[in-house]
Amino acid sequence: MNKDSNQIFTDNFYKAEKLYKEKKFLQSLKKYKELLTLNPKHISVLNNIGLNYEKLRQYDEAINYYEKCNEILPNQTILMHNLATMYCRLERFKDAIPLLKIIINSDYQKEANYEKFATCLFNEKNKKDTKNFIEMAIIKFPNNNILNGLLGKTLLHLNLHKEGIKYLQKSTGMIEFNNERIDYLS
Repeated sequence: MNKDSNQIFTDNFYKAEKLYKEKKFLQSLKKYKELLTLNPKHISVLNNIGLNYEKLRQYDEAINYYEKCNEILPNQTILMHNLATMYCRLERFKDAIPLLKIIINSDYQKEANYEKFATCLFNEKNKKDTKNFIEMAIIKFPNNNILNGLLGKTLLHLNLHKEGIKYLQKSTGMIEFNNERIDYLS
């Protein structure tokens, strides 16, 4: 691109971004798609098209653009996160899990990544792997309600009721286990 077309691209990019912030997703999408004609492999444009489709609840289209991003620039945490989020939303947990593993390994301090990964494992119904992963994650984030709740549910599925109730109680503060009886606290 020459200097003039570069300026046009930048101006239109900011216009599309402004439309997105104003929640004018269809207009923003149209503007970003115009930008693709100037630079078909521009990661920010492709990602932002995906974000617009996500806001418009056109999840398959969002995935299509997030996958294009991941093909052009693999192993970028934010791009993989967007794609994994869409896979989770569409209950494509087997597709999300490998991405989330990479995300956790590269951004291991972010608690939300552990929550999302644990949720995918739980929903994939692999309780043994779920238990092992969450037990490791709870060492790092012992007071995380989502992780404690998922571990509690997982342990219940594994017929480890007393231990499961303990984690559910920790996550909600509303369950108490007394002499083989569960009391719900209000």
